[in-house]
Amino acid sequence: MKRLLRHEADPLPASGRGYEHVCPRCGQGMTLHDLRDGDQAYWCHPCGAGHRASDPPPAALRLLPRAG
Repeated sequence: MKRLLRHEADPLPASGRGYEHVCPRCGQGMTLHDLRDGDQAYWCHPCGAGHRASDPPPAALRLLPRAG
């Protein structure tokens, strides 16, 4: 079966470079943890919620301020 191509832009950047992972609920920074299945996940300790590093929600990436 042929897959249809998406015509909309991808909401996530191609690279996480220049972005920081923040909690989509509270905006606090998230910590990176290794999972038992070999994947990694970001976790927000104040909210008690997280997401897999390979599948972040668009609100979880905040552009870092430019130094200079």
